[in-house]
Formats: sequence, C-alpha cells, structure tokens
Amino acid sequence: MAFFLFHELFIYNILKVNRFIKHLNAHFNVEDPCRHVLIQHTKVRQGKRGQIYCREDESRPYWCYVLEGMVGAYETRLRKPYLHWIATEGHYFTGTKHEYSFNSQDLNIQFLKKSKIACIPLTVLQELQDRYPSMHHFVSIIRQRKSDFFNKKGLIMAQDAMARYAKFKELMPVLFHSLNNKLLSQFLYIDPKTIYESKRNQ
Repeated sequence: MAFFLFHELFIYNILKVNRFIKHLNAHFNVEDPCRHVLIQHTKVRQGKRGQIYCREDESRPYWCYVLEGMVGAYETRLRKPYLHWIATEGHYFTGTKHEYSFNSQDLNIQFLKKSKIACIPLTVLQELQDRYPSMHHFVSIIRQRKSDFFNKKGLIMAQDAMARYAKFKELMPVLFHSLNNKLLSQFLYIDPKTIYESKRNQ
C-alpha cells in the first residue's frame, strides 16, 4: 500500500515538473546544462485560493515562477486592503524584497486562485545567474515583465478613482478580465461602488 502511494506521488510530482519544463523550453536549449541543474533544484508547489504563501513579517528565500493561476501581494497597513501586485502565468515573485535579498518585503502574499508555482532557492538562482549566461538572460526577460507591470500599474494609479478602471482595461486587458469586482477594487484601491459606476460608464 505504502509503495503504491509513493509511486503515485512520484508520478504526480513528475507531471507537475513537466509543466515547468515546457516553460523552460521556450528559453533554454535542451542540451543547456543550466536547464538540467535548474530542474533538479526546482520544486513545484500548489496553493488553494486564499491560502497564504508568505506573511508580511516572514521571509521565504525562494524565486517563484507562476505556472498556473494567480498570486498577489497585499499591503495590509492601509485603511483597506490594497493589492500591490499580481503575478500570473509566466511571471515571478519572491518571498523576499527581491532576488538578491533575504529580508521580508512587508507584504502579505497569497494565492488569489488555485495555482501552481515552481520554487527555486534564491541561493541557487544567484549561483546559476553567475555561472550561466542563459540563466542570466532568462531572469532578465522575466524581470522585464515585472518592470513592465509596475510601469503600467504606476500609470493606472496616477489617475483619479473613476479613471483607473478604464486605464486598467486599456493597459492590462488580459489581467483586467481575470479579476472579479472584489479584486478589481483592491487592485485599483477604489470603492466597490466606483467599480459599478465605472462599468456603467463604459
């Protein structure tokens, strides 16, 4: 009985890692030794909607690549919950301030829907970036995605409350259609009533 359970878990973990390998194939040559080392040190984890990944006073020194679902970070010290950032498939986040830090980023990170993430220890990530140009290139591409996200988020939040909804829809249409009204309200930091009014004006 125990053997069959172990076998099923082993097969399940292989299937989860295969999803990550498919993502890597778009950035790494199959024969690239960095690709093999990266896979060896990666653990694929799954989270349920609402599950906390890392609390604001915690530090999780992992670089996490989103394979499926949606992860977000809340600023909890404001008057109401503010969804500072959202990471969807093909984007990354860390359980620290950034990939070269081991300090807490003072944000409450949680799964916004059922998700799968590939987790790599920050020490391994740093070492691979130093050793392999392909890894440095891969991280640079993913980091640029995050930079683009925050540039657009800045443009959105620079608008008044009523205009944020329309600006978000214009600049991030895919993410816009992925969020319900509650998440829209938290991401744009506006009252739910403003969401309804903005929808009526579209």
